Amino acid sequence: MSGRDLDDALVDGIRERSETAFSTVYRLVASDLVSFAFGMLHDRGAAEDAVQQAFLELARAAPGIEGDARSLRAWLYRSVRFSCLDELRRRTRRPETVMDPLPEPGSPAGEPDLPDPDLRRALMELSERQRAIVLLRHVTGFSVDEVAEILQTNRTAVYAASARAERRLRKRLAAVESGGGAASPSVETPERNEDTR
Repeated sequence: MSGRDLDDALVDGIRERSETAFSTVYRLVASDLVSFAFGMLHDRGAAEDAVQQAFLELARAAPGIEGDARSLRAWLYRSVRFSCLDELRRRTRRPETVMDPLPEPGSPAGEPDLPDPDLRRALMELSERQRAIVLLRHVTGFSVDEVAEILQTNRTAVYAASARAERRLRKRLAAVESGGGAASPSVETPERNEDTR
């Protein structure tokens, strides 16, 4: 089961603050959310914290949650993304923060299945927005419309940012293959409006 198994009855239960609905939603989507957050942060503990924060926010916002199951799933991913942005900002204020080493292929559940360490490193070099789009589209499997809803943007912006990210990944991976050096993970400063130009 995954977040795609959410149904509108669960959303109604969330609005009514049903403990059963909360635990069911958590069981269905938490692993996917941690995987997404890990791809954004490359730190399992911080990824789990981001998901925990999203569920705390959901508990506070429950009565006002609008829409259907798809909207709830988008709300959760958006909340996790914002928590990841906050963590990335904190990291720029604490440059001594050491990121977790890159896990080996076959990483535990909750981490994206990216078997190529060069790809994982190159992904970390993308802007936060580009990385989110690549993870949501190509790792998590969301449609362009779903990614646009999660990121609160339009299809055109998702397509454009996705194309830029894919070009950048191809270029970086080609440089690695040609001996131009291994990509190195870096802590980035979240960029504003880079992908909407």
